[in-house]
Amino acid sequence: MKNLKYILILFGMYFLGLSQTSNTTFIANINDYPAIGYNDCWGYSAPNGKEYALLGVRNGTSIIDVTDPQNIMEKDFIPGPNSTWKDIKTYQHYAYVVTEQLGGMQILDLSFLPDSVQLAAVYTGFQSSHNIFIDTVNGLLYTEGNFTEPVRVLSLDNPIQPVQISSFGIECHDMFVRDTLAFIAEGTQSSVGIYSVADPFQPVLVQRLNIPAGGYAHNVWTNTTNTLMATTEETPGKTVKFWDISDLSNISLLGEYLGGSSLAHNVFLLGNYAYISHYESGLKIVDISDPNSPVEAGFYDTYPQGEGPNFNGAWGTYPYTKNGMIFISDFTSGLTVVTFDSPTVAIPLSKATQPANFVLEQNYPNPFNPNTRISYQLPEMTRVKLQIFNVLGQEIRTLVSKVQTPGIYEVNWDGRNNQGLTVPAGIYLYRLQTDSFSEMKKMILTK
Repeated sequence: MKNLKYILILFGMYFLGLSQTSNTTFIANINDYPAIGYNDCWGYSAPNGKEYALLGVRNGTSIIDVTDPQNIMEKDFIPGPNSTWKDIKTYQHYAYVVTEQLGGMQILDLSFLPDSVQLAAVYTGFQSSHNIFIDTVNGLLYTEGNFTEPVRVLSLDNPIQPVQISSFGIECHDMFVRDTLAFIAEGTQSSVGIYSVADPFQPVLVQRLNIPAGGYAHNVWTNTTNTLMATTEETPGKTVKFWDISDLSNISLLGEYLGGSSLAHNVFLLGNYAYISHYESGLKIVDISDPNSPVEAGFYDTYPQGEGPNFNGAWGTYPYTKNGMIFISDFTSGLTVVTFDSPTVAIPLSKATQPANFVLEQNYPNPFNPNTRISYQLPEMTRVKLQIFNVLGQEIRTLVSKVQTPGIYEVNWDGRNNQGLTVPAGIYLYRLQTDSFSEMKKMILTK
C-alpha cells in the first residue's frame, strides 16, 4: 500500500468553513491526486462490515477505506485509461469501471480487501462508455452505448465474463433500473424512455416522457416503490424535477428544485431525501417527503470559490453506505466525507397554543431501531442544546446546538454517533439544556 498523504479533521469545519455547511457533519477529506483530479464516486460495503469509497481519478481508480473516521486512507490504486470521466458500479465483490476513452471495461476484484484490489478482467465487447448501471437483483449490467446500440444489456451470470444479450433505445446518457423497469435519460432528446425489461433479451418501450422545455436529459432515479421519479438535465437554469409515475400512462410533474449555482449534475433518492451532486453548489440534500414542495434540508459546499453554472465542484455523491457516511467527489478538492443530521422541525402553532413551560417529551418510538423522534417545547427564545449520552455519561451525539424561538420542536435520531457510525444496542440518555432549564430522559436502542 502506498504511503499517501491524507487530511483528516473530525468534529469541525476547518477545511471549508462553517458557512459552507447546513445539517451536515464534516468527517474527512482526502485528496491524494490534486494535480489529476477525482470525478465520479461509488461505494462498496464489504461482507466484514468495512466501507470503501471508489473514486474515479483521471488516470485510474482509487479505493479508499472509510470505515474508521480517524483513519481514512487509500488502500489501492488501479491504473486505467486517462479519462476526464469514469463511471463505477459494484456487483457482488466486483467493481465495474468504464471511461470515455478506449480501453474497454475494467472489472476489479474487491475480495482481497483490506489488503489490495486486483484487476480481474477487462471486457472488450465495447471500448468506451459514459455510464453504467447494474441491476444487482437480476445480475444485469446496462451501459450507455452508441447510435446503433444506445443501451446495451450484459448478463453477469459470470461476473468476470459479461455477455451482451440485447440492446435497445433511441439515445442514452444514463440509466436506472428497478423492478423490471429501465428508465433511460435520453440526452438531446430531452426525454426519459421507460422500458419493460422483464425479458431482458427483448426490452419493450412502455412510455416516453418528453420533458416540457427540457434541457439535456442527464440522469434519472426512482424511489423504492417506483412511484416517484427524479430527473436532472445538466443544463444551466434547468431544475431537478420530481415526477409522479404511479400511473405510467399519466405521468405528472410534482415539484422542482434548483440550487444557487443553477447547474445540477446527478440526483439519487434515499428514503425521503434527494441527494444531488450540484457542481459549484456542492452536495444538496432535499426533503421530498412532500414531493409537491421539495425543501432543502442540508448541504455541504465543496467548492466555496464560486456559485455559478460551471463544471466545478461536486461531480458525484454516494449516500448508500451502511454506516451513514456520504461521499462527495470534487474535481478540485478530492473526496469529502460527511454525515447528514436530520434537521429539527418546528411545529406550527397559534398564539393560543404557545408553550407555557419548558417540556422534554419521552422519545417515540421507544424502544426503537434505528430511528426515534424527540420532541420538546420552548416558552421563550433561548440557547438550546440537545445531546445523546451513553450510560457512562459519555457524549454520543449532539442533535441541536443553536438559538431557537418559542415553539414545539421535533428532531430525529437515527442511532448514529457524531462520526456517522451506528452505536451498539442499549440504554441511552438524552438531555435538553437551555439557559434556564435542563432535563434528561432514558431511551432504549434495540437491534
